[in-house]
Amino acid sequence: MTKLFVFGTLQMMILVAVSQFQGQSNCPSLYGQPGQCIGIRQCPELLNLLQMRPLKPETVDLLRQMQCGFDDINPRVCCPIQRTSIRDNESSGNIFDPNPNSERPNNSIVNTNDQNIQYDFSNNPLLSTDCGKDLSQRIYGGEITGLDEFPWMALLEYFTLNGKRTACGGVLISRRYVLTAAHCVKGKDLPRTWQLSSVRLGEYDTDSDRDCVPDDESTVICADDPVTVEIEEQIAHESYQPGSRDQKYDIALLRLSRDVTFTTYIKPICLPPTASLEQKLFVAGWGKTENGSSSNVKLKLMLPLFDKEQCQRTYGNAGVMLGHGQICAGGQKDKDSCKGDSGGPLMTMERSRDRSGRWTVVGVVSFGPLPCGMLGVPGVYTRVVDFVPWILDKMRS
Repeated sequence: MTKLFVFGTLQMMILVAVSQFQGQSNCPSLYGQPGQCIGIRQCPELLNLLQMRPLKPETVDLLRQMQCGFDDINPRVCCPIQRTSIRDNESSGNIFDPNPNSERPNNSIVNTNDQNIQYDFSNNPLLSTDCGKDLSQRIYGGEITGLDEFPWMALLEYFTLNGKRTACGGVLISRRYVLTAAHCVKGKDLPRTWQLSSVRLGEYDTDSDRDCVPDDESTVICADDPVTVEIEEQIAHESYQPGSRDQKYDIALLRLSRDVTFTTYIKPICLPPTASLEQKLFVAGWGKTENGSSSNVKLKLMLPLFDKEQCQRTYGNAGVMLGHGQICAGGQKDKDSCKGDSGGPLMTMERSRDRSGRWTVVGVVSFGPLPCGMLGVPGVYTRVVDFVPWILDKMRS
């Protein structure tokens, strides 16, 4: 006998079989761990798995196996009593791995000695020593940025069959280079008819030719006109695989066709000199997507750093094995970067001994759950400090 159920507002139907464990309190769960037959809403491991998008066939199979009964029409699942991280089970293979005996050198989050990472950019002629300066001082305000906040933000422009469109973001890191995500250059979801052509700098409101905001009741402040610069070279990381589940190495550089002039509204952000991270991180963007736009004005959001191993478990349950070069942030309800912010920065403010601060780009928006902003499911970002040697190697005068 089978039942068909609909899970809440996700409007998703999964065919499940009533298992032999119906009515039992104890049952075998994930990885052979002892489990308890409870409502799926009370089981974070399987609930997070159910909410991942896209829902994989192997995920459906696992949910069918873990199903152990119903409370009326609400499914019950065999929820693990003891929770074990994916990393602890790598030696015996992962239930999602089609070839559990294959070698996966980069498929686990490893504990590297981050304290040894230290970069000195002061003598690099390709990078500005005056980076990361944002004088707006409004970061802790609302979600809408000030006119001059985050002057390193870039919008990527594509030629399409319907004219030029913007999608994806990036950050200016020098007079000649913009940092973004590899999937914005060669991602599997990028329409084949789209051609990345240029970046727009100094933008604030994409609906207006010139951006002005009220300064007080009687005056307004207007920014310089945005600047569009053609892209001379697109450099996606060589190890990036567009079709991979884990989206490792999701990082790219865009070499501009000319040097840009720094102004109040166009400045570079700093690369991270160390691996240390503040708990308070920030994302910014316009929310432009391949399917439309969610905001015409540049937005910002503060996000917490998310526990690495908890993030690993959450995504590992859906067959996504996070590892080197990736960090997680967010996990709060309705607060997240989203698809249209792809390639944009995850930022932190570094304070020096004299309390002066400068912004550094610590992550690049890579991927996350759909819908965005799900409680307990953070976004995944490419960790920039792990790619500093690659970035410096690719840059030239």
